[in-house]
Amino acid sequence: MKADEVIQVKFSEDLAQFAELRPVRRQPMTLRELVGLVLTSTGKNRARLRAHLESGNCPYNIYRYWWQGFTIDDAALEAILAEFPDPDPARAFRAEDCAWVSLFDAQEPTPHSVVIEKQEAARRRWFRRQSFWDVLMELASRRPPVYLDYSYYHRADLYRLELSPDDLARLRQEGRRLATRRVLDCLGRRADWVRLELACPRRTARQS
Repeated sequence: MKADEVIQVKFSEDLAQFAELRPVRRQPMTLRELVGLVLTSTGKNRARLRAHLESGNCPYNIYRYWWQGFTIDDAALEAILAEFPDPDPARAFRAEDCAWVSLFDAQEPTPHSVVIEKQEAARRRWFRRQSFWDVLMELASRRPPVYLDYSYYHRADLYRLELSPDDLARLRQEGRRLATRRVLDCLGRRADWVRLELACPRRTARQS
């Protein structure tokens, strides 16, 4: 199969209890686009990726996509995968590339989290010289975040920064002083954050 070969794909909301009521939509995709969609669930795990392509279904967001299952030879698959980024643990965090930050608490087994986007958090309140985003990036500059992985869902490199008690105290104080109302609403009343995950979208050769 060629990377630009078109595959007939259908999708609908993944709500099993209302399966008979779900509207089914059609979305033709090239093989390259379909592999990109499946990568969001499997990463570059060849066995899992092939299993999805052969079974002809894959979840994405609140949707389930399906198509006529098929096999793909090694050379064709590797050629397509080469067009997508690989995780790069040597890639240093760059604050100017960061687009959003997720804050996590210590809740087990599934931590609570909120996402703070640069576009909103970088807005400054009246008579303030800093923004809440500046504070987040200052924390990341003092103690470089640890590389986690490349997210094919977000198309971004992910980094992790553990918060010290002093870091948390500063976030609480500066949040009240600098954060916009929308960011404060997003943070809510929860203040026991223990770590940050920072996302830096990566430009690929196809996006340049």
